[in-house]
Amino acid sequence: MESRRVVQSTGGSSYAITLPKPWAEAHGIRRGTVLLVRSVDDGGLLIYPETVESIREPTHVEFLAGPGVGRDIVGAYLYGYDLIRVVAAQQFSEQELGEVKKWVRALAGAEIVDETPSKIEIQIMLDPEAVAPEKVVRRQGALVLGMVEDAVKALVEGDVSLGRSVNQRDEEVDRHYFTLVRVLRTAAHDASLARRLRLSPLLLIDLRMAAKFLEDAGDHAAQIGREMTRGYSNHMDKELKGDFLHLSQLILGMGLSPLEALLGGHSEMVYKSLEARNEFIRYGENMVRRLAGQGGHIHLFKAYYALDRICEDLSDIAELGLPLTPRL
Repeated sequence: MESRRVVQSTGGSSYAITLPKPWAEAHGIRRGTVLLVRSVDDGGLLIYPETVESIREPTHVEFLAGPGVGRDIVGAYLYGYDLIRVVAAQQFSEQELGEVKKWVRALAGAEIVDETPSKIEIQIMLDPEAVAPEKVVRRQGALVLGMVEDAVKALVEGDVSLGRSVNQRDEEVDRHYFTLVRVLRTAAHDASLARRLRLSPLLLIDLRMAAKFLEDAGDHAAQIGREMTRGYSNHMDKELKGDFLHLSQLILGMGLSPLEALLGGHSEMVYKSLEARNEFIRYGENMVRRLAGQGGHIHLFKAYYALDRICEDLSDIAELGLPLTPRL
């Protein structure tokens, strides 16, 4: 519904417009009703009744078990379904049953509430209002930085056990990612929820992108950990070890600055992160030439390029916080 209203002066201290009568009646607006008014990035105003409640009907989906059952469960979770029902043509195979339960464990708030040989019902008990998106993405970022530090330490010291630990922590990063995407998508469909979570349309998009960059960075840190579990002996000399440690310190030195640049609008943190990225590229180019000159060691090339992607992911997050005001 769209209508035009003429602005009127109310004594010189403020301005007033009338509200559309159908909208006012539909929401019980009367004399004395308190309305919430919020400005948005595009220069407009959003007006809500103070007591407005989100009315969201429970939703459910059902699909047939198959080779992609895990993908289907995650997709339904991210889409916002409250009840996910998986059925088998006859009965679940051991592999299908294991796949379903593995993905249920990976999703925050997901519980199996009914199980038979041919049907599994998964109830999602996650309350979107109990999730603070900014805290989740910061926690995701802290997890990734911890993985990077330990992944490089495992690589330099040849610590297979630590590498395995890094790989396992990627599941927790994914869990935070899935949780955040579900909440953000729900808020995108529910304006009142977005308002209560203080999520502007722009912040919704930026948080979604930042979460994906962090999920990708976690995958690459886990890749370094997996390389350590494949029986590689430690062929690095002292100089190469120093190279990998220096690159990891450039990444760890960025810390959560990319996220703070995005969430807090701190432009100085944007440029700090981008400078670290440029230094990584300069140092990394020289390191790759030295590494190539020694021949072999494909797992070390993989580790370098994994760190390069992590650094790029973090700088991409920082760029989301770049000032939007054009410079003259």
